[in-house]
Amino acid sequence: MESRKKTKETKKYFSKEYLDFLLAEQRAREPQTFYEKFCKLGEKLKIKPPKGLEEKLKTDIAFSSVNASPEGVFSSSILALILSFLAFIIFSLIIQDWVTLIFLSILPFVIFWYILTYPSFLSQVIRIQAGDESIKIILYMVIYLKLNPTFEGAVNFVTTHISGPITNDMKKAIWDLQVGKYTTVEEALSKYMPKWAIWNEDFVRSLNLLYGTLREATEERREETLRKALSYILESTHERMKIYVEEISSPLMLIHLFGIMLPALGIVMFPMVAIFLHQQVNVTQLILGYTVLLPLLNLFFIYRILKKRPGAFISPDISKHPDLPRENFFVLKIASFKLYIPIIFFSLLIGLLIMLPGIFHFVDLATSLSVASDTVKETILRKEAEMSFENLLSTFSITAGFAAMVISYFYLRSFQRIKIRNQIKNIEDEFRTGLVTLGNFLSEGMPIEVAINKSLEEYQKLGMQKRAIHSFLTKLLINIRNFGMTFRRALFDEKHGLLKYYPSRLIEDIMKVLSDASEKSTILLGVIARTIANYLDNVHAIELKIRELLEDTRSAIRLQASFVVPLICGIIGSLTIFIINVLRILADKLAEIEKSLGLGVLMGGENFMNILIGSFRELVPLTVLQAAIGIYTVETVALLAMLLSGIENGFDKVARDYAIGKTLITAILIYGAVSFLGLLIFYTLGISIELS
Repeated sequence: MESRKKTKETKKYFSKEYLDFLLAEQRAREPQTFYEKFCKLGEKLKIKPPKGLEEKLKTDIAFSSVNASPEGVFSSSILALILSFLAFIIFSLIIQDWVTLIFLSILPFVIFWYILTYPSFLSQVIRIQAGDESIKIILYMVIYLKLNPTFEGAVNFVTTHISGPITNDMKKAIWDLQVGKYTTVEEALSKYMPKWAIWNEDFVRSLNLLYGTLREATEERREETLRKALSYILESTHERMKIYVEEISSPLMLIHLFGIMLPALGIVMFPMVAIFLHQQVNVTQLILGYTVLLPLLNLFFIYRILKKRPGAFISPDISKHPDLPRENFFVLKIASFKLYIPIIFFSLLIGLLIMLPGIFHFVDLATSLSVASDTVKETILRKEAEMSFENLLSTFSITAGFAAMVISYFYLRSFQRIKIRNQIKNIEDEFRTGLVTLGNFLSEGMPIEVAINKSLEEYQKLGMQKRAIHSFLTKLLINIRNFGMTFRRALFDEKHGLLKYYPSRLIEDIMKVLSDASEKSTILLGVIARTIANYLDNVHAIELKIRELLEDTRSAIRLQASFVVPLICGIIGSLTIFIINVLRILADKLAEIEKSLGLGVLMGGENFMNILIGSFRELVPLTVLQAAIGIYTVETVALLAMLLSGIENGFDKVARDYAIGKTLITAILIYGAVSFLGLLIFYTLGISIELS
């Protein structure tokens, strides 16, 4: 119903011929991604989709920028369905377990659905990205038109400073203009207007307002129109972002509750299933489902939800920093020598070293069980179910080693980058107020040098000398005064340029715009500085709105990742062995009662135990179960940390890696402490029960 409504809505903006034009534009390029290549392959089957579905696919493909045809998408989804069914038939001949076969039978339909709906999902993502991009485009065009009243120059200025789906269309329009396909830039852009109207109708209206500035007779009217265009897109985008946040808050809550929290609470049933239902339920499959399948599904859905998240946050770009370590390496400084160590090999080495006690234990266990008789096998499995520190060491070493592997990988990827990232983030955050202060003095007609000095005096009066923006302006003033540099050279000079020490793309773009304006007049420079500050204020307001709307979800995820999940899993790991030992004590006592009543040893403690839980030889070694619970704990905490970082910082990889490493350190310490205390408490309790 919703898809039909969306298809009808798009028809209001353009005709079937225009839709064909957009599809032809995309088909003109070579397939790049695996999805596009697979659709190209599937297109050879020439399976035509139903008419209603074909219209929807056309719309989704046009707005997702996927290089595919409706026939290609539908044919490739059918091809994937057939191939996966063939694979299922082959597996069904090898695997006889019905639970596994039921799961495998669902996979072909999941793959079919994913391929068929991928353009629809991507079109939603691009629509959100275009909404964020539209603000920057109007801002840069307003700034350029204040400096140079030429519309073609404004479009060129945008395409050199911004990247995104709308900017890509603008680049194509400029190319078509240069090769003579169109006579004016307005005509070239008008071909894409209906498409942009679907993404963000307010952006098109603001763009039309900018067209009008070139026809205004007076400078005052031009300024008023430019200000109106920017204010309109800022206000409308702010409202749209609120709606987007409200739309994604429910899916975030659902994945948090049903994908992570309910399974984490469901792990409480592990001991019962492993002990009492192991003959009815395949515990090995349950372990694989919790440690492999469930984390992969959660990762998939978390990724898709976060992709739809509004891009209000400006993630600091640290790629140009001179002290940045190489990708996937961390730097070890020895005197003046820098040693680059590969992170993945170091993490594997650390993890395997910690795992050694557990690896030796489980290799020895597997070897012993493979050659042991039924009697010896039962003895071995009973020993695995004892509440001993030897068993705790072997199982916890696997959990700790796996955790150390994950922690060291993510922490080492980020701990040297996070300092650089935070420095740049601090100055980017303070740039808003700094630009307002500087812009106010420049608007009074003061020279740049005087305006910077006045701004520094304002910071000193407020006792804010330690702020990053104060340091930035101080260094800028030194370059202008001591080296006799212009505003542009003080920032971009190869040898003494200030931006070498502040490698932020946001700051660099802002300073390029301001340096261009500085060559016109200081009053104009002040107006532009305040315009940019107004833009940054609105982005900051969107950021605060996102945090406010998702505050409950963020707090719950943070608490569960660092405390609740490791606490529950730590208790469950010890509880499993406690239950089996209580059953053993119960069986022994029943045998003693039987004997004291003069009935003779009709069944005995061993047989009582078999009646309670079935054959002990069929029981999964409880140390294996404990290790699986520990691995699940690490995976769940890592996913929760990833989800929390995505909500708070957007697509900031450095912040995400650091959050995963830091959260896991706390979680694994709690898990280890609870496991040790749980074993100690249950061991003492077990002895008390046995003695009583």
